[in-house]
Amino acid sequence: IFIDAPTDIIKLTANDMELGIDTIIEGDIIQKGVIAIDAKIFSEIVRKLPDNEITIESDRNLQTMITCEKAKFSISAKSGEDFSYLPYIEKAESITLSQFTLKELIRQTIFSIADNDSNKLMTGELFEIDENILKVVSLDGHRKTELTKNYQTRKVVVPGKTLVEVSKILSGEADSTVCLSFTDNHVVFEFDNTVVVSRLIEGEYFRIDQMLSSDYETKVIIHKKELLDCIDRANLLIKNF
Repeated sequence: IFIDAPTDIIKLTANDMELGIDTIIEGDIIQKGVIAIDAKIFSEIVRKLPDNEITIESDRNLQTMITCEKAKFSISAKSGEDFSYLPYIEKAESITLSQFTLKELIRQTIFSIADNDSNKLMTGELFEIDENILKVVSLDGHRKTELTKNYQTRKVVVPGKTLVEVSKILSGEADSTVCLSFTDNHVVFEFDNTVVVSRLIEGEYFRIDQMLSSDYETKVIIHKKELLDCIDRANLLIKNF
């Protein structure tokens, strides 16, 4: 994680060249500078610290002290000079929707994406914009939502990894918005003080409308909770084999 403390803001950046996240946090900057800390150990340390102010200090040898109340950690860091910043994305048209809506669209579809790379398209979700309708499609289903105005027709495939991470950090509040911008190669999510930039998956997504039949011989209506309870009980035997 790249920590950039210029003058009045503290910016944290993570970037693996496929997915990048920028977020700004408040804090007091005693002396400006930049540093890169191993993401895994940094996140584990912060997760274990008390809910109080954290002080991060680094010396000339990049030995970094992280202090919170009585807890102190000393770890080695890197200069951050060679860290890859998020790419600049020239945004043409963007769409805006509530964080609650996007979080729900992801939650209701993400379960059915593939978790392997045998077919890259199966690890992503189709975002299809048609006038004022946004349709999010995964292999086993789709969800739709209405937008506040009409937009240019567009189809892109967003990696499931990106959507999982975006869903984790969305507040999910109905009165908070998120802005989505698309280019030929990238998608950008902007909300609160956070920017997420991700590469898109190349290729034409499966024609889901042809795969999901709407013509059934039998349809039943079942109480949702009773059905889930039955599945949960039956699952006990499956787990034992």
